[in-house]
Amino acid sequence: MSEEYSSRDPDKHEKNHYTTEEHSSQKFNRHHKPQMSPLLLVVMIIVIAGLAAGGYMLSHGIIFPGQDSELLKRIQDGLRFHLVRDQAISATQLEPINPETDFVIFEAHANNRSGMYYKLDKTPAILGTNIKEAWLDKDEIGGKIIKISFDSAGSGQFADFTGKHIGEQLAIVYGDNVISAPVIQSRIAGGQAQITGRNIEVIFEEIRNAEDKMATEATQPEKE
Repeated sequence: MSEEYSSRDPDKHEKNHYTTEEHSSQKFNRHHKPQMSPLLLVVMIIVIAGLAAGGYMLSHGIIFPGQDSELLKRIQDGLRFHLVRDQAISATQLEPINPETDFVIFEAHANNRSGMYYKLDKTPAILGTNIKEAWLDKDEIGGKIIKISFDSAGSGQFADFTGKHIGEQLAIVYGDNVISAPVIQSRIAGGQAQITGRNIEVIFEEIRNAEDKMATEATQPEKE
């Protein structure tokens, strides 16, 4: 009987020994589970916040403005910049006009105000073909503006021209309309500019007309 007890007792002791070791190991793991350091947690929060802000700015065109292909096409085809030689409320006041070097263009004013005639240098200072990007934006009071970016050749031409004609007017002409004629305040480097003015709606109206025409043509049945 005593021998039988002795033969079972080692197994029981060994089982208890393993159970104790397993319990100790689990207790050790619970108390020594790796924890994230406060510095790493702060870094992760900053990264996540940065990604969220970047996504918002990208989606709203703050980092990379959305390119409007139709607007760019219209700007490249119809926009040009001319030096203003003179301006008046009637064309006769601009005489003499040399047809080889000058041309006269009329800027209509809204709200029943008189328009303005401009005598411009016939040779454009810069053409729309030198513009590589165009996108819509708003000014400080919420008005529509068009921001443009020149290619490398246009950027150099624009900087040189504005540097040589500080204090003079540069007419932004679209088709047969003067959009605006701001005074050049300083040399404009960097290859970017913006288009504002009462007649900026002329550009948008042409785009709307083109889009309406394309939409109408798309809905018309094909002729057999």
